[in-house]
Amino acid sequence: MTTELGILQGYWWRNGWPAAVGGFLMISFGLVLKRWLPLHFAMGIAGLVGWFLVGLIYARRSPPKYGIPGWLAALLTGIATGLCIGLLSYYFPWE
Repeated sequence: MTTELGILQGYWWRNGWPAAVGGFLMISFGLVLKRWLPLHFAMGIAGLVGWFLVGLIYARRSPPKYGIPGWLAALLTGIATGLCIGLLSYYFPWE
């Protein structure tokens, strides 16, 4: 928003709260799934689910570019996050 005095900046948490909640829920869900699955599968699935939901929230706020539907952009984000966190937890396990 612009005023006569300059640009008013919103607080960082207004834009970042979905990512913070998604990160927390992703780790929590991964630790719950770890009871039944190997760690890297559990964290990969939790990353996919968590960041798919975060992607849906962000896609509603500002639509993706290039004509990609919001759900597809969220799914791609979830898949990428799931693969990355799954590989990281495979190569660097914390058990």
